[in-house]
Amino acid sequence: MSGFFEYIQEETAEKLALALAELMETESFDKITTSEILEQSGVSRSTFYRRYRDKYDLLTSNYQQLLDETLGKIAEGLSFKESFFRLYEALKAHPSFFKNALSSDEPNGLKQYIFRKSYETYDQLLKKQGIDTDSTYYRWLLTGYLKGALEVTCIWVEQDMKEPIDFLFHVSYELIPHEIQIHLALAYM
Repeated sequence: MSGFFEYIQEETAEKLALALAELMETESFDKITTSEILEQSGVSRSTFYRRYRDKYDLLTSNYQQLLDETLGKIAEGLSFKESFFRLYEALKAHPSFFKNALSSDEPNGLKQYIFRKSYETYDQLLKKQGIDTDSTYYRWLLTGYLKGALEVTCIWVEQDMKEPIDFLFHVSYELIPHEIQIHLALAYM
């Protein structure tokens, strides 16, 4: 797992993230307890709870940092395709971790977090373009697209990420509704 969480700047957060990652190499996220994470990391319970609400918060906080270093770079001029590739290369580099992380259907789990963050991001981008994202049409359009794209990713992870990232990118891009592509000027390249 060395280098997996290199973007984490704070030592305690890194210890916790690495402990969680090591546990998730062999165990389902749903079965891992906070106590196991604390034992593996050597971090005290009080230190953990000063930073995180629970193990879900630890997982999603670290995933958010990964998003900031990949898809978040679009705001700095990185192309949609390049940022997508960076994210999916990180997923592919740690298949057991992400298979376990995405297998949870808990309301506070990673899948639900990814959906919420994706929806917020697209909602903000479309609103900047003057689109009424509160309309039933756009809410359904965004929900359908994002749930479909997330499900494709989960299937890819569950099936051991056999297809190349370029293939997954093409499928994911084709799932974006035409109206969203136009409004956001999402270029394939």
